[in-house]
Amino acid sequence: MAEPEKKLSKNEQKKLAKKAEKAAKKAAMAGGGGPPAGGAPAAKQPAPGAPAPAPVAAPAPTLKVLLFNGAEGCSATLKAVWAATHYSVEVGVAKKKDLPAGFPADKKPALVYGNDVVLGGGGNAMCKAIALMGGAEYSFEADEWCEFERTSMRGKDIGKLDSLGAALEASPTGVHIVGESDSMADICIISALSKHADKLSSWPASVQTYYKAHIPALERVKAAVANYIPEPPVDLNDPRMILVLTQIFLDSFESVLPNATVPKTLINKCANKKHGDFQCSGAMPAFASLKKSGGLPAGITSPQQVAQAIVAHLGANHVILSDLSIQGPGFICCRIAGSYLQQQVQNLVGKSLPKPKIKPQQCVVDFSSPNIAKEMHVGHLRSTIIGESVCRVLEFVGHKVERVNHVGDWGTQFGMLIQYLQEEYPDFSENMPNITDLTEFYKCAKKRFDDDPDFKKTAQLNVGKLQSGNEDFLKMWKILCDISRKEFQKVYNRLDVTTHEFGESFYNDKIPAVIEEFEKHGMISIEEGGAKCVFVKGANIPLMLQKSDKGYGYDSTDMAALKYRLQTIGAHRIIVITDFSQGDHFVMCNQAARDIGWVNAGQRLQHIGFGTVQGEDGKRFKTRSGDTVRLVDLLDEAVSRMEKSLLERIDSGKANITKEEVHEVAEAIGYGAVKYFDLRRNPTSNYKFSYDAMLDTKGDTAVYLLYARVRFESIMAKAKAEHGVDVEELIKNGEKIVLGHPSERNLALQLHAFGDAIETTLDDLFPYHICEYVYNLSIAASEFVTNCRVLGSEEMKSRLLLCHVTTMAMEQCFDLLGIRHVKRI
Repeated sequence: MAEPEKKLSKNEQKKLAKKAEKAAKKAAMAGGGGPPAGGAPAAKQPAPGAPAPAPVAAPAPTLKVLLFNGAEGCSATLKAVWAATHYSVEVGVAKKKDLPAGFPADKKPALVYGNDVVLGGGGNAMCKAIALMGGAEYSFEADEWCEFERTSMRGKDIGKLDSLGAALEASPTGVHIVGESDSMADICIISALSKHADKLSSWPASVQTYYKAHIPALERVKAAVANYIPEPPVDLNDPRMILVLTQIFLDSFESVLPNATVPKTLINKCANKKHGDFQCSGAMPAFASLKKSGGLPAGITSPQQVAQAIVAHLGANHVILSDLSIQGPGFICCRIAGSYLQQQVQNLVGKSLPKPKIKPQQCVVDFSSPNIAKEMHVGHLRSTIIGESVCRVLEFVGHKVERVNHVGDWGTQFGMLIQYLQEEYPDFSENMPNITDLTEFYKCAKKRFDDDPDFKKTAQLNVGKLQSGNEDFLKMWKILCDISRKEFQKVYNRLDVTTHEFGESFYNDKIPAVIEEFEKHGMISIEEGGAKCVFVKGANIPLMLQKSDKGYGYDSTDMAALKYRLQTIGAHRIIVITDFSQGDHFVMCNQAARDIGWVNAGQRLQHIGFGTVQGEDGKRFKTRSGDTVRLVDLLDEAVSRMEKSLLERIDSGKANITKEEVHEVAEAIGYGAVKYFDLRRNPTSNYKFSYDAMLDTKGDTAVYLLYARVRFESIMAKAKAEHGVDVEELIKNGEKIVLGHPSERNLALQLHAFGDAIETTLDDLFPYHICEYVYNLSIAASEFVTNCRVLGSEEMKSRLLLCHVTTMAMEQCFDLLGIRHVKRI
């Protein structure tokens, strides 16, 4: 909650705001680049070929409006950012170097302009100053409403809103407190209301309408606030290498060229490893920004010279960087110092891979979602294994995850299925029907429905009886659901998948309240036949919340599910994983949720749309007869092929397992191979299903990775059996890792890359980032054991610890991908 503005009276605020406006206009007229309403014109550049002017002192740096000490969840910050966005005033982020001498660095948010603190102590004052800078006319009425917000709308209880409601009822638009467009008063009042949005239903109707009209803008501003918050200091031991390097280079640029503009995304891996591990691209934009503003220091005439200045500042003895060099137009290449890598990998000994520090959130992952009375087929493969991996990644870093299985257990098809069940199993109430092939059962019921008019008519009547709660029909429905769940569980057991079922039927009694809420807010459009629809901006078709026959469909259920997840579960992030063709549908649902105000606390709604699993012909993967491939059969075939391969290896003396262990190992490798073959690619792409490719012992496959890990397990086992060196004892005794050989250093570098991999994965939730990490790690590990003898070498103890850390890292990645790991093959 923002602090009351105790230090500045209303008159003082007005005077300071006017002072800011005059200073900005004066600076613009003098060519100082201040931010008046229209923005200062760009300085004229000399004509091409014109002689360069005589050297003069570098011009004064462009004066900027800067926000100091902005913070997430701070009302003052929100108001300042909203005003800057609304009035198109460019506001940057102030650093300590921008503050006037003697200004307390621990002060609350403040606006800085030139060498003067323009305003501090509260968001209303900053909002007014920015509004005036942006050309807004001073309004006594708007000022009074800002004062109303300051004195009456802060604290734990927002207070009575009757006067606000009355003013809005008298407003020409109903959604502006002063005039007919947004003003600083609206910004301040909406910001205050947002702190109490959970009590929205208790507000006067006019205030509710007013607030909801501003929700889209409010959410955009809340998202933008992150751009105005100073980056927290980075711990140089943070496992995210790119983050650490970014901070090092940004600090260097700020020290050497404080007026340069450098993008935050400036670190990438070197494409050519002979140049280094990483490269910084900041010299080019820094040079361009200084050249444009006329602020180039003496002696700097090219991006290469900027890069040289940065390299000189960082020095040759940096604790993290080594071998700094300049390539091309100004790329700064570097390697990570061996001593730093050595310490980082030592920190992993006897532990797990590092987890980023996050604020735990409630997440909902909606995945798998098969249909009752239909067996899971190859089309469910991607949603199921991608969803399981996404859940594991979120849980690994500390989020609370609700694993939602949105099964299709409600709808008109059940009238048909129930009628067929009655006819085929008339004694179903005494004897549980033995339906072993759900697909065949569904096909037979569908054929009767299509061929027999009487059957079809009866089936349609059954739907009404089921939805009205007829006990016999509900009993038959539950039988079909139970049979289906048993079949689903066979797949989930094979894939080590855990879900919590929230079927479509779960939301059935929640739909009427959703429709009523949309009606109450005037968002329902009655279409032909009486269908109740919600139109979403940018969509060609509406969401149909109720059909013309009063029934409900997918749109109804998905909106009820969205509300339940946001308001009852309290989800801060919702991820739905389906095939790509449903993308537009979820865009509409998510936008409708935003429009009605359900997304009111920065919640993130995300849809991961995956591509198609194809056969060798490039079409949807099917059996030779043209039928959809049952998922159980697909998985069992992978295991069967792996069993055959393992038995052949045993017969030829190339295996380290017994025949009794073959099935268990084949399951781990076979299921893992199917999963990894899917997960290692961007989920949005299609791919051709191939047992030969996924079970290959070479290349980017789970089989190769599992064999690679087993190789390290074997080395450690031999060290204990043949050399009397137990890795566990080395760990207990505090043995140190020493990186002497280039292959050791490269392995350590790949191990340390996990922090960046998990950071990237947490953003888009694509598991292929983890796959890339573990595959690159396996390549570095293979190079290590090829070039560095472990057993019997002088460095054996150190190298065994590297083997230990590598197996731990690979095992951790397998866990995140849902792949079982084995110690012997």
